Amino acid sequence: THGICCPPSQCRRHNPVPVVTIGNGAAQTRSSQRAHQGSSSSSNDGMSNPSSNKTSTTMTNNTTTSAHYQRATILGPCKPTSSPSASTFNTKEIVRLLHKFPLSDKISHYGYGTAGFRFKAQYMEGLMIRVGIITALRAFQQQQGEHVGVMVTASHNDESYNGVKIADPHGGMLAADYEIFATKLVNERDVSQLMAMLQTEMNKLSGGGNAGGTIHIGRDTRAHSPSLSELVVRTALSMGATVIHHGVITTPILHHCVLHSNAAVYLPLYIPPRPTTFGYLDLLAHSYWNLIQTSEHKPSSTPLIVDCACGVGYPLLSALYERIQQVSNMQARTIIPTNSPNDGPLNDGCGSEYVQKQVKSPAWYDPSISTTSNNNNNMNYCASLDGDSDRIVFFDSSSSNIQLLDGDKIAVLICEFIQDQLNAIYSDTIQNKLKLGIVQTAYANGASTQYLKNKLGEDNVLIAKTGVKHVHHAAEENFDIGIYFEANGHGTVIFDNDKFMNLLQSCDAKTRSTPEWQRLRLLPSLINPAVGDALSDLLLVDAILTIRNWTIGNEWKSLYQDFPSRQMKVSVPNPKVVQTNSNETRALSPPGLQSDLDELMKQHAAHNARTFVRPSGTEAVVRIYAEASSQVIADKLATEAERIIHKFCDGGSSSSPRGKL
Repeated sequence: THGICCPPSQCRRHNPVPVVTIGNGAAQTRSSQRAHQGSSSSSNDGMSNPSSNKTSTTMTNNTTTSAHYQRATILGPCKPTSSPSASTFNTKEIVRLLHKFPLSDKISHYGYGTAGFRFKAQYMEGLMIRVGIITALRAFQQQQGEHVGVMVTASHNDESYNGVKIADPHGGMLAADYEIFATKLVNERDVSQLMAMLQTEMNKLSGGGNAGGTIHIGRDTRAHSPSLSELVVRTALSMGATVIHHGVITTPILHHCVLHSNAAVYLPLYIPPRPTTFGYLDLLAHSYWNLIQTSEHKPSSTPLIVDCACGVGYPLLSALYERIQQVSNMQARTIIPTNSPNDGPLNDGCGSEYVQKQVKSPAWYDPSISTTSNNNNNMNYCASLDGDSDRIVFFDSSSSNIQLLDGDKIAVLICEFIQDQLNAIYSDTIQNKLKLGIVQTAYANGASTQYLKNKLGEDNVLIAKTGVKHVHHAAEENFDIGIYFEANGHGTVIFDNDKFMNLLQSCDAKTRSTPEWQRLRLLPSLINPAVGDALSDLLLVDAILTIRNWTIGNEWKSLYQDFPSRQMKVSVPNPKVVQTNSNETRALSPPGLQSDLDELMKQHAAHNARTFVRPSGTEAVVRIYAEASSQVIADKLATEAERIIHKFCDGGSSSSPRGKL
């Protein structure tokens, strides 16, 4: 099967030629075949290099889109001649950096969670030096020269915070075992002890590691992100690593670049490798427009207005939309990015976190959008991204009360669409049908869970522990096509590449000519398999709505009706006294807590009552979730659960962030 977005004459598998590589060539090419070029003329693919002895890839026409983002810069030795060892890194410079930027005394422990390291920005300088060390070590460990990545962002938090996430070679999150090591090294405050740990790890690599690891680095638009990312760069270079600095990009693009740089190891052959920002934009634009063209319906004239949280999503969505307009010859739906970094404060009264939690329209900082919003004209198709564009929710704000379509609704829409396409191509000759399933967390609205179980069967709907790394793992391990979305709008689709392509290839010529087969073939190129990706999800949802000829306020919203819910948090001296089962739906301790909650739910069983409690991973609080068939009962459940927390955990004050109507 030739490339997803091109005819056979332009496909890298049908027309292989040598390719210029970045850094260690093994991880950059697919058996020395050319990266996918699309149908545009060749020009620089967003890579600049100030050093004449380094190399860069070339790709397609990005004359317009490059104005919206920085071109990546390659720093450091591209091809070291020796394997990394304790004698090949700049010990003096690393020691100097560690002494100059010590860990803050204000933070007793730097923990790595689902969100990576995340703290107030003024406490992070010493942390970033250590992140440069552990990421370089991670790169050196890769036997086939695979790249890794670092993203400097605090996602949906306000401007005062920053954070850092590490991407493993497959483009996903850092492996759990390395999280443990990274946390241990980061929290070593004695420089001599830390250097001893580093030397031990480097000695292990002597003769057996990657000869000069490569690290992709990106950052968001926070005022302190340039200086913090620069500390990572300086340390990584001192370690002897090569750095590909992408500048301001979204978190999912950073993960995409890591995955596509390691195409030979991790990317399926039917997806063209595009390891740059422009490559990402070009791949999504072609995949989206080709998917739209399988529809008998033309794109609607209703514009899609996107709140970009005054963050990094704005310039990248602007660039993506321009590329879509080029690819579609100006025939695609109008997408209007708004709330740019210059319009207002990051994540302040805007962004997906605000819209989803408060069930309110965002602040529209752009005066032109604000005027439109006040008149409620053309506001029936809107979306909100978060600060680093890995979450998205949709909403209709054409009336006084918005209609919210959160991660649960997105998951159901995508699941139904894929199921329908699969059912259309299945025939008697196909013996091995794919296992399609969905993973949710306990925070998923119970109405969505019931709906999905009716559609897929109970065994194909799983509840996993809260946190992206948990739901991603469950989707990957349990299904051939695994869909996961948290209610906050973070999610994606994961394909078992071999089984998926075997299914498509087993279809006869007649089936291959159907729009359903063509859609399935296109999906893996449009969907970011590494992490939740707001821009990818935005295009996927819009394509599905176009193919279905649906609107968000009618057909999509009507798939099921959410149960009303209430979320609260209770301040307690030690939230860790509450221990839960693996998916956080039941409390295991303190003794008696769960039995009291069970009795509470039993009293309101006629109203589909459900409530659970869990300790927060970021605050000294116990979180409460309650839902029922009426808002009155959901509120009562939450209040009674709060009383139970006080009884067993000596709780103090409480607050209720939202009720979902």
